[in-house]
Amino acid sequence: MSQYDAYKRTIRQTATPRDVEYRLLAQVTAALIKAKDLHAGSDRDPRRMAQIMDALNWNNQVWDAFVEDVGTEGNMLPRELRAAIVSLGIWVTRETGMVAGGEGDIEALIAVNKAIMRGLNPGMAAREDEAAASEAATSAAPQPPR
Repeated sequence: MSQYDAYKRTIRQTATPRDVEYRLLAQVTAALIKAKDLHAGSDRDPRRMAQIMDALNWNNQVWDAFVEDVGTEGNMLPRELRAAIVSLGIWVTRETGMVAGGEGDIEALIAVNKAIMRGLNPGMAAREDEAAASEAATSAAPQPPR
């Protein structure tokens, strides 16, 4: 067994489903943020456009998986929450298509993912928000001349 296999087995044994969902959303949201940053001038750069589309498609696949999961027999989430997740999944699919067509708002997709992340793990989301704000403040601060 490789070290990677042992790591994966340990994660499966110790991580809760909420932790796994949080990490997955954090990864796909980071890809969406990168895609948002790449968006300027992407219509003239096929590589940038491909990266943007990859992030959008990945996000859509994640939400498709969430919708499928809440529709499975034995899902223990309350009925109202399952319905809300299905509604969000439908919205994500529509908004993704609009973003791909140049009409939607990738920031809205990011905001929805972050809201769900806060619900999955409020403490971790707050720490990540603080770290992002601190990083933004540091990068926005005037730099001394060289």
